[in-house]
Amino acid sequence: MRTITPTDAARLILDTAGTNPIRTFSVTFFKKGKKNGEGKNTVRRMTAFLGSNVKKGLAGGPAAYDPAAHGLIWTYENPPGVSLEEVPSRRRSIAVEGLTQLRIGRETFEVSGNRWP
Repeated sequence: MRTITPTDAARLILDTAGTNPIRTFSVTFFKKGKKNGEGKNTVRRMTAFLGSNVKKGLAGGPAAYDPAAHGLIWTYENPPGVSLEEVPSRRRSIAVEGLTQLRIGRETFEVSGNRWP
Protein backbone atom coordinates (compact mmCIF):
# COMPACT_ATOMS: atom_id res chain seq x y z
CA MET A 1 0.00 0.00 0.00
CA ARG A 2 1.41 3.34 -1.07
CA THR A 3 1.13 6.47 1.12
CA ILE A 4 -0.07 9.70 -0.50
CA THR A 5 -1.14 13.18 0.63
CA PRO A 6 -4.78 14.37 0.69
CA THR A 7 -4.02 16.60 -2.32
CA ASP A 8 -2.69 13.63 -4.29
CA ALA A 9 -5.77 11.60 -3.30
CA ALA A 10 -8.07 14.38 -4.54
CA ARG A 11 -6.16 14.51 -7.83
CA LEU A 12 -6.51 10.74 -8.29
CA ILE A 13 -10.26 10.93 -7.57
CA LEU A 14 -10.78 13.82 -9.98
CA ASP A 15 -8.83 11.94 -12.67
CA THR A 16 -11.56 9.27 -12.68
CA ALA A 17 -14.12 11.79 -14.01
CA GLY A 18 -13.66 11.32 -17.74
CA THR A 19 -13.32 7.55 -17.79
CA ASN A 20 -15.85 5.52 -19.72
CA PRO A 21 -17.50 3.42 -18.44
CA ILE A 22 -17.97 5.20 -15.13
CA ARG A 23 -15.11 4.35 -12.82
CA THR A 24 -15.90 3.81 -9.17
CA PHE A 25 -13.58 4.29 -6.24
CA SER A 26 -13.79 3.57 -2.52
CA VAL A 27 -12.86 6.04 0.17
CA THR A 28 -12.58 6.01 3.93
CA PHE A 29 -12.79 9.44 5.51
CA PHE A 30 -13.79 11.41 8.58
CA LYS A 31 -17.13 13.17 8.19
CA LYS A 32 -17.15 16.88 8.88
CA GLY A 33 -20.49 16.54 10.64
CA LYS A 34 -23.24 19.01 11.28
CA LYS A 35 -22.83 22.32 13.05
CA ASN A 36 -24.32 20.90 16.24
CA GLY A 37 -21.60 18.24 16.33
CA GLU A 38 -23.83 15.34 15.29
CA GLY A 39 -21.76 12.82 13.36
CA LYS A 40 -18.66 14.96 13.55
CA ASN A 41 -15.38 13.10 13.11
CA THR A 42 -17.08 9.75 12.55
CA VAL A 43 -15.42 7.39 10.09
CA ARG A 44 -17.35 6.84 6.85
CA ARG A 45 -16.67 4.31 4.11
CA MET A 46 -18.19 4.86 0.71
CA THR A 47 -18.07 3.55 -2.83
CA ALA A 48 -18.65 6.44 -5.20
CA PHE A 49 -18.08 7.82 -8.67
CA LEU A 50 -17.76 11.17 -10.37
CA GLY A 51 -19.86 12.04 -13.36
CA SER A 52 -20.11 14.93 -15.76
CA ASN A 53 -23.45 15.77 -14.20
CA VAL A 54 -22.49 15.79 -10.51
CA LYS A 55 -23.37 19.49 -10.34
CA LYS A 56 -26.60 19.14 -12.36
CA GLY A 57 -29.97 19.04 -10.70
CA LEU A 58 -29.06 21.13 -7.69
CA ALA A 59 -32.10 22.71 -6.08
CA GLY A 60 -32.32 26.37 -6.99
CA GLY A 61 -29.93 26.20 -9.95
CA PRO A 62 -26.15 26.31 -9.87
CA ALA A 63 -24.23 25.89 -6.66
CA ALA A 64 -23.68 28.98 -4.55
CA TYR A 65 -20.06 28.00 -3.87
CA ASP A 66 -17.11 26.18 -5.40
CA PRO A 67 -16.62 22.85 -3.58
CA ALA A 68 -12.86 22.87 -4.21
CA ALA A 69 -12.56 26.22 -2.41
CA HIS A 70 -14.03 24.50 0.66
CA GLY A 71 -11.89 21.37 0.37
CA LEU A 72 -14.76 19.20 -0.89
CA ILE A 73 -15.28 16.81 -3.78
CA TRP A 74 -18.85 16.24 -4.95
CA THR A 75 -19.61 12.61 -5.80
CA TYR A 76 -22.44 10.16 -6.26
CA GLU A 77 -22.56 7.34 -3.75
CA ASN A 78 -22.77 3.96 -5.44
CA PRO A 79 -23.83 1.49 -2.76
CA PRO A 80 -23.99 -2.20 -3.73
CA GLY A 81 -27.37 -3.31 -5.05
CA VAL A 82 -28.63 0.19 -5.96
CA SER A 83 -29.47 0.87 -9.59
CA LEU A 84 -27.98 3.86 -11.38
CA GLU A 85 -31.49 5.33 -11.75
CA GLU A 86 -31.53 5.88 -7.99
CA VAL A 87 -28.05 7.40 -7.85
CA PRO A 88 -28.96 11.07 -8.49
CA SER A 89 -30.61 11.11 -5.07
CA ARG A 90 -27.33 9.96 -3.54
CA ARG A 91 -25.12 13.01 -3.96
CA ARG A 92 -22.41 13.26 -1.32
CA SER A 93 -19.50 15.52 -0.48
CA ILE A 94 -16.13 14.20 0.60
CA ALA A 95 -13.86 16.40 2.72
CA VAL A 96 -10.40 16.08 1.14
CA GLU A 97 -8.59 16.81 4.41
CA GLY A 98 -10.50 13.99 6.10
CA LEU A 99 -9.45 11.22 3.70
CA THR A 100 -7.65 8.28 5.29
CA GLN A 101 -7.77 5.63 2.57
CA LEU A 102 -8.50 5.48 -1.16
CA ARG A 103 -8.95 2.50 -3.45
CA ILE A 104 -9.09 2.94 -7.21
CA GLY A 105 -9.08 -0.15 -9.37
CA ARG A 106 -6.88 -2.70 -7.68
CA GLU A 107 -4.63 -0.17 -6.00
CA THR A 108 -5.10 0.97 -2.40
CA PHE A 109 -3.55 4.15 -1.03
CA GLU A 110 -3.07 5.22 2.58
CA VAL A 111 -3.67 8.96 2.92
CA SER A 112 -1.41 10.68 5.44
CA GLY A 113 -1.39 14.24 6.69
CA ASN A 114 -5.14 14.49 7.05
CA ARG A 115 -6.55 17.11 9.40
CA TRP A 116 -8.80 14.93 11.54
CA PRO A 117 -7.81 12.25 14.08
